[in-house]
Amino acid sequence: MKRLFALVTASVTALLLANSLPPSAYAADNLPELGDNASTIVTPEQEYRLGRAWIRKLRGSTPTLNDPVLQDYLERQSYRLAFHSPLQNPDLSLIIINDRQINAFAVPGGVIGINAGLLLHAETEAEFSSVLAHELGHLSQRHFARSLADNQRNQWLYLGALLASIAVAAGGDAQGAYALGMTSQAAAIQNRLSYSRQNEQEADRIGMQTLVDAGMDANAMPRFFQRMDRQYRQVGSVPEFILTHPLTQSRIADSISRANQYPKKLADDGLDYQLARVRMLVQFMNDTGRGTAYFEKQLDGSRRLDDKTRINQLGLTLALLRERQFAEARRAIAPLLAADPQRVDFVVAAAEIELADRQYATALALLEPALRLNPDSYALRVYAARTMIMNDKAEQAVIALEAMARERRDDPQLWRLLIEAYSARKDAMGIFRARAEVYFLSGNEEKALEQLKLASDQVKNNYPLTARLQKRMREIESTRNDLKL
Repeated sequence: MKRLFALVTASVTALLLANSLPPSAYAADNLPELGDNASTIVTPEQEYRLGRAWIRKLRGSTPTLNDPVLQDYLERQSYRLAFHSPLQNPDLSLIIINDRQINAFAVPGGVIGINAGLLLHAETEAEFSSVLAHELGHLSQRHFARSLADNQRNQWLYLGALLASIAVAAGGDAQGAYALGMTSQAAAIQNRLSYSRQNEQEADRIGMQTLVDAGMDANAMPRFFQRMDRQYRQVGSVPEFILTHPLTQSRIADSISRANQYPKKLADDGLDYQLARVRMLVQFMNDTGRGTAYFEKQLDGSRRLDDKTRINQLGLTLALLRERQFAEARRAIAPLLAADPQRVDFVVAAAEIELADRQYATALALLEPALRLNPDSYALRVYAARTMIMNDKAEQAVIALEAMARERRDDPQLWRLLIEAYSARKDAMGIFRARAEVYFLSGNEEKALEQLKLASDQVKNNYPLTARLQKRMREIESTRNDLKL
């Protein structure tokens, strides 16, 4: 399945990011004007619907990471960059793919995805952000719509085949999807590769400006490119990032030259990024004992609580937690909480220890005061709701989760938690309704409609609620053809 996802992502990227303008249309430093031509082929609303339909099918066919802390960081950093980019009215949907390969992708309508491996290999926040800024460049210039303006009929055929391959995979026929995707990939790459490279350079230019405007080092982009190129040459295998983002020597040279035009900035690791990165690193350490030994060696008895120590101390805490050494994990997190009791990463790690040790009341006692100080923290809200369910406070959990679901209707993690909360209070209608949303957000409209029908059967005499359920069924019905725009 991972091979299938890599194939489909490579194909979709090569296709969606194809540029309709010839190289002569570009001045050295000027971006092409986006006129009405692209919008007459596909409107921004159609792009939005297409992108959201695509991500629903992706969730149904590809393993994703649902870590609230990582998701929270990714969203905050993506929006930080988006507000310094040319992207108009950013409305982003972000997803983390559970894959060690280094990659990121953008799909029309504000969808940005990263592979977990990107966090492992981008050594600084600026390097990581340079990739996000690049993807935002693709979105802001509407490369997909412009490619359709160049060759509407063929592009739709390719796109339809690629998206169909995801749908086939979601149904369990991975081999059939692979064959279908291979045909589309060959045609797309053969016909559009030169345009794709031109698009990559345009997204690099926009992304680098976005990076600088957000206060980060422009040199992070060529630094990351050079590392990918060295990996390719030393190891011999082609990283997925290079497959989906053709990395030529001229592109690397162009990024170096462009970065040199900006004032030099001191490197800033970004503590938030490094704490998120160490969290990801622990999750990918297959040998649990290795994690503890690694972080103890990094700490080397250090008592000075600088940023490097904080990062490794959190890593040690999470590694001990994985080994279920709860007492040792509590001792490891204690100095971090004492020094910075409001930092979400530390509070969540401490709560995770108590949850794993079934000390639910203690976990809630950690989370509730932190949530009062950080009421908008997605990670704290999710962990608090999860802890309420375990602490026999399902009613409170339902209230908190329903409020979040109104804000983030497309978040499957919230609906999964709502299933647990509704189950705890024996609310059959709520269970069916939440299951419907989980199925819908995983690309299975049929099962979603079945669940809503079951929910309607529970409230036959409640006409206002029945009307709302029927409205939701019509909304889901209307999305059936979003991949066939």
